[in-house]
Amino acid sequence: MLHVEDLNIEFHDHIIPETVVYDFDLDIESGEIVGLVGESGSGKSMSALAIAGLLNRHDARKKGSIVFEGIDILNCPREILRSVQGDKISMIFQEPMTSLNPVKKIGWQVEEALRIHTDMNKEERKQKALEMLKEVELDDPERIYRSYPHQLSGGMRQRVMIAAAMINSPKLLIADEPTTALDVTVQAQIVSLLKRINKEKGTAILFISHDLSLVRQLCKRVIVMKSGYIVDSGETEEIFSNPKHEYTKNLISSIPQVKLD
Repeated sequence: MLHVEDLNIEFHDHIIPETVVYDFDLDIESGEIVGLVGESGSGKSMSALAIAGLLNRHDARKKGSIVFEGIDILNCPREILRSVQGDKISMIFQEPMTSLNPVKKIGWQVEEALRIHTDMNKEERKQKALEMLKEVELDDPERIYRSYPHQLSGGMRQRVMIAAAMINSPKLLIADEPTTALDVTVQAQIVSLLKRINKEKGTAILFISHDLSLVRQLCKRVIVMKSGYIVDSGETEEIFSNPKHEYTKNLISSIPQVKLD
């Protein structure tokens, strides 16, 4: 479904160009969950933004290929990319308050992809939004629909972001550190929700985190990045039982485990 080969990302916003991702390779099959792990500055989020077609800074140069269901994400016309974004590929971020519009009600924001990609009328969009808010296990969807982001907790806002991302049943959901700003209990709930979405809808997930213990709970395969390079990759349990790189060994030994029910 997704094939990334030799992706290199270089920024030209300083006197000397800076490469932040080197020779990045990734394949994701339909319905697969893959973890992308690394510390801040490792290049994992930049790689994800490129895959989502969101790395459009004029000073960023991208080389290599990103092919999603036959579409060349790096080089396709803007209108084709727009038809994919929010419809076939969706993305959720670390802190919903920076992604949600503070002056728009939740319902309007959850419906955004429907306004762009479907011809549903206002009532149909509302019903679909209410269904999605219920699917992500938010109590009283009607109240949430009428609320503003500041009226919700962090965990509720993250569920809203997942509802907005999933409303068009995308083939690929990119989750960029979606649990980092949440407490441990809510982290576990969000990971369980992503598991259920994958199982019930067959959505492939690229789960980005600095926390290998969460990745172990969710992902079949894992890629470990450091300083822009992939330093380890393979089946998750193989990485945990036989890490090859010293950085991976340090990650495994230093991060506390999170137990899910």
